[in-house]
Amino acid sequence: MPANQPTKLVSQLLLDDASLRDLVQEFVEALPQRLEELRRAYEALDWDQLAVLAHRLKGAAGSYGYPDLSRLAAEMEEKFRLHQAEHFTQWLDRLNAIIGAAKAGLEEP
Repeated sequence: MPANQPTKLVSQLLLDDASLRDLVQEFVEALPQRLEELRRAYEALDWDQLAVLAHRLKGAAGSYGYPDLSRLAAEMEEKFRLHQAEHFTQWLDRLNAIIGAAKAGLEEP
């Protein structure tokens, strides 16, 4: 787990409106698929697709109440637009840690 990464991350959206739990859970459960899409685009060095995927993740993460994930996706998008991905492995590690923390945040207390 990357340093300073919480082990449990609760959606800020759910803190405001717990009735949106199902929607947030669907988003979190779809995150591994988004990572796989990023991996495939990276393997193909498809910079445009990488930027689009990061941009979508940035917006969705913000909308679903995960600002840390949104900030990471924004950083990735910026670098992909410059055709830079030397930190791709570290980004994936951070994304995996955030996904795990978001899943833990959805577990019943």
